[in-house]
Amino acid sequence: MRFRGTFTAPLVVIVVMFLVGASRFLDLTALSFHENICLAVIVIELVTIVVPTVFYARLRGDRFVPRMRLRAFGPDKLFVIILAAVTLFFADVLLKLGLHAVGAVSEDYSIYTYYFRGTGETVDFVYSLITFVVIPSVSEELLFRGVLLPEYEDNGAVTAVVATSLLYGMFAMSFGYFPVYFLQGLFFGTVTYLARSVFASMLCHFVFGSVWLVFGETVWRIIEKPQSTAFLVVALGGIFLVAMSSLLSECERIYYNYSTAGRESDYAKECPRFSPAKFAEALFAPPFPAAALVFAAAAVHFG
Repeated sequence: MRFRGTFTAPLVVIVVMFLVGASRFLDLTALSFHENICLAVIVIELVTIVVPTVFYARLRGDRFVPRMRLRAFGPDKLFVIILAAVTLFFADVLLKLGLHAVGAVSEDYSIYTYYFRGTGETVDFVYSLITFVVIPSVSEELLFRGVLLPEYEDNGAVTAVVATSLLYGMFAMSFGYFPVYFLQGLFFGTVTYLARSVFASMLCHFVFGSVWLVFGETVWRIIEKPQSTAFLVVALGGIFLVAMSSLLSECERIYYNYSTAGRESDYAKECPRFSPAKFAEALFAPPFPAAALVFAAAAVHFG
């Protein structure tokens, strides 16, 4: 029996959440290489995300691989990719500021920082870059934008971006950080379509993660004890609006160049226009609510 991508895609995320959740019960101090927990976490990232991704892609067959957009992007896309990452950074800070204000989040968080809770281990910059930025940029984008995004394209490009962003939010396994991951997913999915390459979303993810790695601690101190919340919101909001305006202008320029060059969108023939019925079909396929339930259970347990 052949299932539609909207049925199988959430199942992949369920499997990944189970694997990530199970890995949190491991004693990483016993598994660490030369007493370096980072190396153990890197192995966990590869086993829990990359292995299921590759296995699923192989199951889908050779005809699926071209749809993953494993192709280089042109150098003319480099500016918009970096601009998207910078715009996302300011949007992310604003969102976290709001979530912190209502008590939804109280610390900086990623899927992988969980393993370091209570260890007291100080991680140097190189290991942090590899563990929290490089490996996630490749593995997460390969899964969510490389494999899962094409599975929803029969329901439209907008549905594909939103559905995979929702699944990416569930992947956070945290109620407070669900909207943060969802926002990131919207940006990364849009960049993938804009540059027509999953490597573009990997680079965007890498730049965004690197900026957070360098400035995150300082930003979080400002979020927790802002001298003037109103001034901070106005300042960050202003910068975000300027960056977002520039990003939209650059997107318009790129698509204008596509049209004048006669280069039809790579999903124009495959993806129908947005349809509420198709959108609902994607989100209410039985495995999607099941993924939401697994997410809720994991968020409660690990929260």
